Amino acid sequence: MIFKDDYSRNFSEEKGLHDFLENIETSAQWETRPVNSLRVLTTEKEMENLLVDGDSEKEEIIKDTCHNTGLVLKIGRYKYPIGSTALQTLENRARISGSSLSALEKPMFAKVLNECLKVSRGESLIRIASGKVRAAHAGDLKDYAVLPMPELFSTASSFINGEFQETNFQSGYYDHSITTAVWTIKDEELTDTYQQILKNYGINEGGDLSAAIRVSSSDTGVSGANIYYQLRFGNRHIALGNSLKLVHRSGATVKKFAQNLTSVFSQYKQALEGLTKLLNIHINYPENVMAGMMKQVGINKKLTAYTVDKYDAVYGPDSCTAHQVYYGICECISLAAASGLSGKNLVDLEENVARCLSLKWSNYDFPGQVRY
Repeated sequence: MIFKDDYSRNFSEEKGLHDFLENIETSAQWETRPVNSLRVLTTEKEMENLLVDGDSEKEEIIKDTCHNTGLVLKIGRYKYPIGSTALQTLENRARISGSSLSALEKPMFAKVLNECLKVSRGESLIRIASGKVRAAHAGDLKDYAVLPMPELFSTASSFINGEFQETNFQSGYYDHSITTAVWTIKDEELTDTYQQILKNYGINEGGDLSAAIRVSSSDTGVSGANIYYQLRFGNRHIALGNSLKLVHRSGATVKKFAQNLTSVFSQYKQALEGLTKLLNIHINYPENVMAGMMKQVGINKKLTAYTVDKYDAVYGPDSCTAHQVYYGICECISLAAASGLSGKNLVDLEENVARCLSLKWSNYDFPGQVRY
């Protein structure tokens, strides 16, 4: 049921992910049309025109669309059900926004969109995949750049498996908004210096130390072709600062993504140096620091409180280094993943955690009751 808006799939084998992405791309298409020629219709109004006798899959697609967006996009002579991931991009093409739009009844929402689309300029690059419109990007030459998902992830696989001493495909994930893949890497040149520094400080985190690379991308506008860095101690995830991002804009190519991959080693070294510096920052009130920083970067209260409680159960409120506090904050990634968080939400959480490294620790190190 890949056409369903809430469809998602996990992959334990690298080849399985690549084959899946190839199959998706083979049946997908990109269409360029003037924005002012697009029209949004309701499934209720178009039901008879959309159903084809004997086409059970088409019928299921329409049912799923009725359950979700309830909308159809007319592109020239053809009409396509609209998937949930396309709504934001359609609103962007119509140059409208606001939470009140989602509160409108479907016929009124379609009418508002159409009136605005009629007076909008430029082209739209429309992604149609798995039976539905998945995105309606800006389509002028300076706008959205298509980075084919099969080629992107194949490039990542080839580089990672060929560049490092020992690699392992950890996991892959797909839904209609984002695709991600994670590889773990064991490379003495990459991690030995950091591991030795931890030993010098008497720190033993337990579990084998490995580096990890997460590659994420999207055809629906929610992510660029991004490369994220992590450390792994067993099941613990330690985010390592900002990702290398390639935005889907004019001039973006798979070749430029490959160039970003070649800087992975130097980026890791730089990130580990930054992590090491935290060993020399003293923290008096670690739980307040954790709560304050996690709130600042937008991590929700429930997960923050759970993470701080887990930290307190292991270390208590005693003073420590910023390094220990940051490891405590990173624990929320493992906790969230264990509770079922995945896809874009997990990627966003990792990015938010990594943003803590850019904050000033002393701004959050104060006494008093922990506030969430």
